[in-house]
Amino acid sequence: MPKLYNQIMPDIYVAPKNPPPPKASDGHVKKPKEETVSKTVSQSHDHSRGLHAHHTHEEETTTKPAHAHDQWWTTVIDKVLSDVGETKGARLWSSYCVRPSMRFVTQQDDEEIVLLLRAHPITNIGWILLVLAMLLLPVVVGMSGIIAGLPAGFLFVGRLTWYLVTLMFAFEKYLYWHYSVFIITNERLVDIDFENLMWRVVTYANLNHIEEPAMVTGGFVRSIFQYGDVYVTTASEQPSVEALAVPWPEKVVDIVSRLSEELEKRRERGE
Repeated sequence: MPKLYNQIMPDIYVAPKNPPPPKASDGHVKKPKEETVSKTVSQSHDHSRGLHAHHTHEEETTTKPAHAHDQWWTTVIDKVLSDVGETKGARLWSSYCVRPSMRFVTQQDDEEIVLLLRAHPITNIGWILLVLAMLLLPVVVGMSGIIAGLPAGFLFVGRLTWYLVTLMFAFEKYLYWHYSVFIITNERLVDIDFENLMWRVVTYANLNHIEEPAMVTGGFVRSIFQYGDVYVTTASEQPSVEALAVPWPEKVVDIVSRLSEELEKRRERGE
């Protein structure tokens, strides 16, 4: 179902990191083109060994900074998650995912998802109970005898229409929960709010623009199930981003603060 729906809403598509290779028109799997490296340099008799070594050295030095940047972020993320006490995995029906093996459409090549959050599953209880009541309503009305005098064909069409409406209501509520996500990467925060089948709101905030993350929690139910709201104030045009009713908000705030601090320390070092 998510794969089918992602064709309608590509902006919030969460896909596996290693998608299957594309197939050609004849059904065979296309082989990826091999990348050419230093061997593409002409090795004719006119080029000396010293010139060839010079080109190879230049290519190695140009790729080193990117590798060092990725290695630095990997080390930082490992340290932050270790200090917070988190390990890779998904909990609470994928509402709290640490380093998920997924990608979103606008994700950059050197960007890694640290946390992917959805509203706590307990927040779905209200509409689930409502759907169950809607499913039972035709049975209760039929047993009461109020509509006993109506034609059988009319009753069949009425029940079918009612169940279809109920199914669409439940489907939209599930999509709202599944696709309204809050993503924390090593570079930014991504807040995706799913409104309906034709409307969604996507907000971005860079980690170096964060001013003050905060959480709001309280009440009996939220205290028992340990979920709350996270608000992150930014210095950009978008004043704040928010993650509503997410599990363990204190950990989320801690992780965001630590990632932002590490990025600020690196900027101060001029790296």
